[in-house]
Amino acid sequence: MLELRQKTVTILGLGRSGLACAQELLNAGCDLILSDSRPTEELLSLTAHLSEQRVRVEGGGHSSACLDADLIVMSPGVSVNLPIIQAAIADGVPVIGEVELAFHLRPDVPIIAITGTNGKTTTTTLIGEILASAGLKAPVGGNIGLPLVSLVHAPADWVVAEISSFQLETVRHFRPKIGVFLNFSDDHLDRHGSREQYLATKRRLFEQQRADDWVILNADDPTVAGLAGMVPARVLYFSAQRDLPAGVMIKDGWIIHRTAQGDQTVMPVNEIPLRGRHNLENVLASVCVGVILKVLAGPMRRAIAAFRGVEHRIEPVRALNGVLYVNDSKGTNYASTVKAIEAFDEPLVLIAGGRDKGGAINDFLDAVVRKVRHTILLGEAGPYFERMLHNVGYTAVSVATDLPHAVNLARAIAHSGEVVLFSPACTSFDMFKNYEERGRVYKSIVQELPR
Repeated sequence: MLELRQKTVTILGLGRSGLACAQELLNAGCDLILSDSRPTEELLSLTAHLSEQRVRVEGGGHSSACLDADLIVMSPGVSVNLPIIQAAIADGVPVIGEVELAFHLRPDVPIIAITGTNGKTTTTTLIGEILASAGLKAPVGGNIGLPLVSLVHAPADWVVAEISSFQLETVRHFRPKIGVFLNFSDDHLDRHGSREQYLATKRRLFEQQRADDWVILNADDPTVAGLAGMVPARVLYFSAQRDLPAGVMIKDGWIIHRTAQGDQTVMPVNEIPLRGRHNLENVLASVCVGVILKVLAGPMRRAIAAFRGVEHRIEPVRALNGVLYVNDSKGTNYASTVKAIEAFDEPLVLIAGGRDKGGAINDFLDAVVRKVRHTILLGEAGPYFERMLHNVGYTAVSVATDLPHAVNLARAIAHSGEVVLFSPACTSFDMFKNYEERGRVYKSIVQELPR
């Protein structure tokens, strides 16, 4: 484990996780170098609550002074390809991320870690609800809400952690007792460089597991299911489509857990309040965690039936003149938006666009052609999306200058009985700080529409 007392630690990036790391490292007896690309004056305001005697703040970028440290802790938004990181690695300075630091600070509490291209937040939140329903203390954090390092003092039987590929770039000893891999499709190729490297980064979640740990895999996703022979832990499959010899699946309209001793029923599928097959998969993955931890069917059923999803993920906002407005700002890649589109049987008016992350776009185009009556495009990706849609013969396209314009166009286009779906298929960074801000702006615009 890390020896931190009287060490100098550089923290790169002072967002939520960076500031949380700073506080915990000060508590552990470290001196800190805090570095961020924002102006020094802004950083000084952010760090005013920290001990001035033991903290140096550097704004405007990352200078060689950051290398004058025993350890570097990266925030997830900081790329490992930055010159300062590469220089640190060349100099032999250990580089870790916030998740790795949290693991070292709280090694005694077992971790349930959830990754995948899509569905992480929903599944992580639902697992927390299931464990709480069973009377377990299971705080939720990671790439959702609280940084994992903020939970190191929380009372906990288990910690439930959403883990992104950005966070997995810098794990070394991180070992979840239960690792969940929901699905895999192209995403973040602008950061990871290739589909193969993205998958290799995701696989790091399981590298430190042992034979008595668990891996939960989606049997319906060939890439994910194919990892079974590459992980050291026990494997439990889930499937929304197949009849498995063992695992969690659907049979005669019920979620069941099949073992060598027979089938155990959990709950009827029609009690799940969330839309879409992707959410059925999220529920099945969550049930897998429940059965591993021997949670009774009753608490699982109650938690799932009461669960209404997470903010910004296929979130109903308002019904106005017979039109339902839905916020799916968390749809930040093609596959996520495809899942959102497929969740609706009603005719759709889609609002999409932002900063494109790359990857294979064909499934997104196919979903729009099949199910979307009209598409409104905005942001940096708008011209590219328009060109690609025209190439496949889809011309029901409007272009908006910004999000308020897009919502007002959608209102003029949508008919009673239809759904306006805001699912960008892109990151928010061309117009907003993050997808949360983007989603809240969308909801505010919709709520202010006059009747």
